[in-house]
Amino acid sequence: MRLFAGIDVGQSATKVALVDEEGVLLARASGPAGDELGLGGGSTRLREAVESTLAAALQRAGLPAATGFESLVVGISGFDRELQGRRPRIRARRRRYTHDAEIALAGAHAGAPGIVAIAGTGSVVRARARDGSEVRIGGHGYLFGDDGSAFGLARDALRAAVIAGDERRASGVLAALERHFGCTAAECVRGFYSGTIARSELAAFAPTLLAEARRGEGAARAIVRAHALALAEQIRAAARFARMRSPNVAILGGLAANATFERALRSALRGALPGARYRRPTYDAALGAALLAFAQAGVAVREFVER
Repeated sequence: MRLFAGIDVGQSATKVALVDEEGVLLARASGPAGDELGLGGGSTRLREAVESTLAAALQRAGLPAATGFESLVVGISGFDRELQGRRPRIRARRRRYTHDAEIALAGAHAGAPGIVAIAGTGSVVRARARDGSEVRIGGHGYLFGDDGSAFGLARDALRAAVIAGDERRASGVLAALERHFGCTAAECVRGFYSGTIARSELAAFAPTLLAEARRGEGAARAIVRAHALALAEQIRAAARFARMRSPNVAILGGLAANATFERALRSALRGALPGARYRRPTYDAALGAALLAFAQAGVAVREFVER
């Protein structure tokens, strides 16, 4: 049996899909985050995340830990041409590392033209034109990108809370943040800089901010609207570069599953790109990576099916 794997390495989790040569999904597994944004060449974060999650998937499929692969593709949040840390030790005839937006796009539209926006811990937009060319917008990391992401919302909420705290102003965002983290806004800032509050932990405040926005808190609503508009503009830019007036648009990621943010994004996109057509993703990013793994090996697969 020839074995294929798709691996989605994100800022909050790593996900693996194992598929046989007939397109049967043998197992899935989820593990720790593995992106290496801001880490040096000696980092083992990616290696450990991929190896442990892949081992868990093999175990669930009833396969030996030393099983080799015909082909696998690994999509990594923030990937840019080369791995930053230690390479995962995997037995595979063919392997490729790429940006997670490529695998998300492949899965969302099953290889067909369209646009995908990832709105998770981080954010990025990618489009596939009718001629097969692809363009990426955003995806520049938590300092210089991530508009329309959980981290972006939480980062701007913390900024607003710090200002409100400094000015001794009453603020619903400030109160919500201090309840969530159990410390002052200024202490949260110091915690983030020192590493005691991780990116994923700060991003986990986003649902609370969205709840504040849903209740009508003014600063929270302004932050949510600004991020929805920014992500909609990225989708519009991707459509322009791909020369698509009425593209199919799929939204992936944990933030996209939040009803408050989804409504804000849909409203923003109606203004930015009226011809856009929402569609549910055909597959998730891990299966998108598996789809690319089949293509890499020159093996045709019509669809993926559950075992």
